[in-house]
Amino acid sequence: MLSRRALIGSTAVLAAGCGGLDIPFPALGTPKIAPLTWVSRPYTGLSSGPVVASFEDMLRRVERDLQADTESPFGPTQGRYSLDLQYFEHYAGSYSDPESEQFRNPEFMATWLEEIEADLVTVWHDEARVLGEMGVLLPLDQFAGADNIDFEREFYSPLLESFRENGALYALPADAFPLMLYYDADYFAEMGVVPPDASWDWDILVENALNLTQREEDGTVSRWGLVTHTEPIWWALWQNEAELADALTLQCRLQEPTAIEALDFFRGLMHTHGVSPAVFSMDLWRIIDDPAGSPPAMMYTLIPLGYSRNNYRRAALPRGKVRSVPAHTDAGIAIVAQTAKPDAAYAALRGILRAMQPYVNAPAERENMERFGTIRPDLQPEEVTAIRQSMENGRVEPHEPALHRAMYSLVEALVRGDEVASAVNQACSVLYENR
Repeated sequence: MLSRRALIGSTAVLAAGCGGLDIPFPALGTPKIAPLTWVSRPYTGLSSGPVVASFEDMLRRVERDLQADTESPFGPTQGRYSLDLQYFEHYAGSYSDPESEQFRNPEFMATWLEEIEADLVTVWHDEARVLGEMGVLLPLDQFAGADNIDFEREFYSPLLESFRENGALYALPADAFPLMLYYDADYFAEMGVVPPDASWDWDILVENALNLTQREEDGTVSRWGLVTHTEPIWWALWQNEAELADALTLQCRLQEPTAIEALDFFRGLMHTHGVSPAVFSMDLWRIIDDPAGSPPAMMYTLIPLGYSRNNYRRAALPRGKVRSVPAHTDAGIAIVAQTAKPDAAYAALRGILRAMQPYVNAPAERENMERFGTIRPDLQPEEVTAIRQSMENGRVEPHEPALHRAMYSLVEALVRGDEVASAVNQACSVLYENR
């Protein structure tokens, strides 16, 4: 079935051939400029530094930088396209709140993208995989191999995996969010603690967390030394060469010695060493964000803490037996399958990503990571090195919902103080019930 765009285009061609209209045509051999539309939701993966103030500010800068890029094959001049940059809120007059439930419905999204005749769209990774399987998004693998394009060489592999489904790649990542150790640099200096570096391992982490935890005379904690569970604790398993489950069969592997050892270490931070609050989810963030209190001296988090009143700096995660870092991407750019100009849309996709890299939390492209220190002068050189090292050791979290439900159960039980064996049995049961 022809899309509305294709139908209009074919009708125009017939009219030009059959009627006596005086329609100007470009000279033979002159390539046409392809008009493209990119629609993007309000995007949260921005820099935590002073680079951009808002999503709208980033769009303006991306548009400016694209127009100025006359040499790259992915810029509008060489790529022979013009780009209309818009985002979901532009359509709020026709639809309700663009972040409402209907925009999380794949069937609605598919119809909507066709109706507004979009060529490119910003997508979350879960959304990209669903829409890709539905045939709404164009698989990008067809562009690999042309002109020495190698996605695995150009982008960090874990970020690409976030947008793959059954081997097909449906979007390219716009940013990178490795799990980092954020530390209060001023508090470290006040307490005479040397900032984290590549020598830190789990033992050194605990030693310093003990030194940085402050207690009142009655034993209550006035400042925590460490929080490691603002995110799921894949890091604890992976750094101890353990897994929650077999990747192919989803057979639970938490009973293995390496997993038990990792989980015992995590539980001990709260219930043996007492350096981390034994609370979970929103209760944990209330402690962190309490304006009347003191935030933790160190935190494992994906969320840049540029908003914080404290002078938080980034370091790589202290290593376990190996270095392994959960690495996320907030969003990606995809090509809508209905586009009549896939080659121009691909050039625009790459142009958009290149223009966005100075304004995101961290670059998804290796080339831009190499010059990240220049892009982000607000970061200290050791922070840039730590971010780059983290991405080199990055690993994508699994897609399967059953694994995430099991992980949630596991963390909840360990934070509550359940014995490791009990928490493991419960998590394995959740896994088997949901796989």
